[in-house]
Amino acid sequence: ATGSSLTTSTTHHFLIMMFYVEIHFYAFSVVCALTLGVDEQTIIDVLTQRTYSQRRDVAFAYERRAKKDMISALKGALSGSLETVILGLMKSTAQYDASEIRGSIKGLGTDEETLIELLCSRSNDELLEIKKVYKELFKKDLEKDVAGDTSGNFAKLLLALTKRAEPSSIVDYEKIDEDARALYDAGVKIKGTDVATWISIMSERSVPHLQKVFQRYKSYSPYDMQESIQKEVKGDLQKSFLVLVQCFENKQLYFAKRLNEAMKSKGAKEKIVTRIIVSRCEVDLKKICSEYKANFGQSLQNTIIEHTKGDYQKVLLGLCGPEV
Repeated sequence: ATGSSLTTSTTHHFLIMMFYVEIHFYAFSVVCALTLGVDEQTIIDVLTQRTYSQRRDVAFAYERRAKKDMISALKGALSGSLETVILGLMKSTAQYDASEIRGSIKGLGTDEETLIELLCSRSNDELLEIKKVYKELFKKDLEKDVAGDTSGNFAKLLLALTKRAEPSSIVDYEKIDEDARALYDAGVKIKGTDVATWISIMSERSVPHLQKVFQRYKSYSPYDMQESIQKEVKGDLQKSFLVLVQCFENKQLYFAKRLNEAMKSKGAKEKIVTRIIVSRCEVDLKKICSEYKANFGQSLQNTIIEHTKGDYQKVLLGLCGPEV
């Protein structure tokens, strides 16, 4: 028994030592890439093929070796789209989302499209973490900032999403019918729309429950939920409900469609492509790649090759990984 525990302990120490050797090797690679003329490919390889926590370890080891901050060094050495992606990778997923939300509401005007995508596509757990990080980074309450920058039912929906409690994951079959009926009675059945009922159902129920509600809804309404939203409400409120429903039904397909539209639209919307790939690279990017290929008959990687170029293309491909 003693021999076996010694072996286990030795193996454990060896693995820890190998981990540190590896991290210091990557840090040294970044030092070389930033000091001996900028070697973008090495920076892309090191940072896209590590997790966020490994990138932080590399940054810490870099600082000890180079006696300066790696993020500042990256800012000084890189520019354009590559810089945007690499600096995004140096944030945790929640820090990145919080920064993107802040960017969409500070300054003149509001970038509603970004705000809708981020608040309507994130899970309860993700939003809780985003709210916590938002407060830490900006010393402000996310809810107050959203309330100050939006109005009407659009504001009410977004605030309901940021305040929602974790719904029960138990599927209550009587409640499915009740909710499907209530959505129909509050919209298609009447003149006008009882938006408050739609908001409360869509912000207070679990995803598995709502998936079944939308199925049942079709037995009451001549239109499915997405068609009903398009008929009943307009503008930012309509866009928000549509993103919510699409994400409840298949979140990865929603992101695959967003990427396809962004890359194939006139004047490729680089900001959207960057945001989705950076924010989902440690969440569900592999599943998004699968949905993309299944729906568009071409891999996301090939679409990136067709519609982007240079280091920006390389960094996106590094994050997506090889085609499966």
